[in-house]
Amino acid sequence: MSPSSPSTATARSRGLKLIAVVGLTLALSACDYVASFSKPKQTPEEAKAEGIALGAGCRQAGQSLEDCYQRNPDSLKAGIFAGWKDMHEYMAAKNIQTVTPPPPVTADKPDADADAAKDAPKDDRAARRERRERERAEKDKDASKDKDASKSKDSDSDSKSSRKNRDDGSSKK
Repeated sequence: MSPSSPSTATARSRGLKLIAVVGLTLALSACDYVASFSKPKQTPEEAKAEGIALGAGCRQAGQSLEDCYQRNPDSLKAGIFAGWKDMHEYMAAKNIQTVTPPPPVTADKPDADADAAKDAPKDDRAARRERRERERAEKDKDASKDKDASKSKDSDSDSKSSRKNRDDGSSKK
């Protein structure tokens, strides 16, 4: 057989595909390992200092300790508590009020106007159609209320007439 026979070519292509798949699998499985090199681990002192800063910030913003724990689950609770307590004592001693953050400024004001313009009717015909649909819905709603009221009146009159018949029948005996 010559080296370019069909069985040799398919074996070679299968081998190359296998090598590619194994190489890709190994490369992708090491993503977490590579990511750990890019973000160095915190020392315990750094972690506590970060927790103290977070706790102090939470107290100054007027957040409860539990809210601060929930918003920062990866930080040390002991550090958060120490920072929150220190800031609480400092604010009490200096008579400092909590700072409420300003509401976020939305830059989407023009977009909101554009969305409202899209929802608005495009012409008088569409506005009339929407108004008719609302009026029909209100009429249907009123009609269903009237039917319910008349049914209750009928049931009241039926019960009254049945009581009257019952009473008349008992008086004849």
